[in-house]
Amino acid sequence: MTATTLEPLNVEGEQLALLLELLESAHARMLVGIRHTDHRIFRDELRHRLAVIEELIERCPPKPVTEPQPPEPTS
Repeated sequence: MTATTLEPLNVEGEQLALLLELLESAHARMLVGIRHTDHRIFRDELRHRLAVIEELIERCPPKPVTEPQPPEPTS
C-alpha cells in the first residue's frame, strides 16, 4: 500500500452546512445505536465512532448565529 498525503478539507457555505447536517445526523444515530446494543464490544466500537464524529463536529466552524427577523408590517 502506498502512503498518501492528505490535504486539509476546505469547505464552506452550502458544503459546510451539508457536512454538519450529515455529522449531526450520524451523531444522533450513533447515540441510538449505543443505547440499543447489548454487546459490550460492539457498544465500545460505537462509542469510539461517536468520539470521532464529535471531534469532526468540533473541528467545523460554528454555525453563524442569526437572530430571527420580525415579520414585515403589512399595510
